[in-house]
This record gives sequence, C-alpha cells and structure tokens, in this order.
Amino acid sequence: MKLDAELELWREQWQSSSEAPVLTGLRKRVARESLYMRIMLMADVLVTLVIGGATLALAMRNPRPATIILAAATWLFITVAWIFGLSNRKAAWSPSASTTSAFLDLSIRRSRGNLRAVTFGAILYAVEMTFCLSWVYHESGFLSSTLIIIITLITLLFAATLIWYRKKKQADLSYLLNLRHDLQAE
Repeated sequence: MKLDAELELWREQWQSSSEAPVLTGLRKRVARESLYMRIMLMADVLVTLVIGGATLALAMRNPRPATIILAAATWLFITVAWIFGLSNRKAAWSPSASTTSAFLDLSIRRSRGNLRAVTFGAILYAVEMTFCLSWVYHESGFLSSTLIIIITLITLLFAATLIWYRKKKQADLSYLLNLRHDLQAE
C-alpha cells in the first residue's frame, strides 16, 4: 500500500508541476507532426507512382533516346529524393521515451530536419527545372514566352513559400532550444 500511495503522490506532484503543460503541448505537437510525416510519406509514394510511372510508360511506349533520358532522369531525381527523405526522417518518427526531454529532443530533431529539407528542396527544384527546361528546349528547339512566364511565377511562389517555411521552422527551433535550456536550468 505504501508504494501505491507514494506513486500517487509523485503523479500528483508531476501533474501540478510546470512541466506537465509543456509535456502535454509537446505530445500534441509530436502527434500532429507525426500525422503530417505520414501524409508526406504517402505523397512521396504517390509522386513516385504517378510521375515515375508516367515517364516510364512514356519511355516504353515511345523508346526514343529523349524519352529514355527523361525517364532515367526522373527516376534519378525520385531516387535522390527518397534517399534524402528516408535519411532525414531517420530517428524522427517517435520519441525514445515518454518524457518531456525525449519529446523535446524529437521536436528539435524534426525542426532541424525540416530546415535541411528546405535547402534540399530548393536545390532539387533548381536542378529539376534546369533539366526540364533543357529537355523541352532540346525537344522543341525553343521555349515559349508563356512557358517561361509560368515557370517564373511558379518558381517565385515556390521560393516565397520556402522562405516563409524556413523562417517559421527557424523560429520553432529557437523556441524549442530555449525551452530545452529553460528545462535543463530547473
């Protein structure tokens, strides 16, 4: 009976401490981010199947050097993206323990991973656009001004989104690092 009473006392102390709301917030944050990670993983699979499958089908239906190069480059980009994505999400799926510290460490790892993903996404986009525009130019002999305007607008929108997201994730990381510092100081 004494052990149960002592455990109950510890539970009450823990729930009444200032750390309990932090842990609750971190748990909700981690659960929300985990759902987002699963959705993004499904999107990666969908892109692989649709875009990769379409270029492969095109190359098989019309096996010219240009379509084979397009399919090979597409699969190279997909492979590089998968390698980055899997390595970037490694050890970021769940906390190592059910403690505030473990949830905080996981959130920090995820924030750093998101910042790496922004940089990777920008580089991959630039490489893919360079390839795609070169491929279109090679195939058609020209790039229409309409196509250039559309790609410029998409690129500007993508860049603005990346800048906004990077600032948001940098602010999140700063908050989490400050929170870790405050909790360690207690």
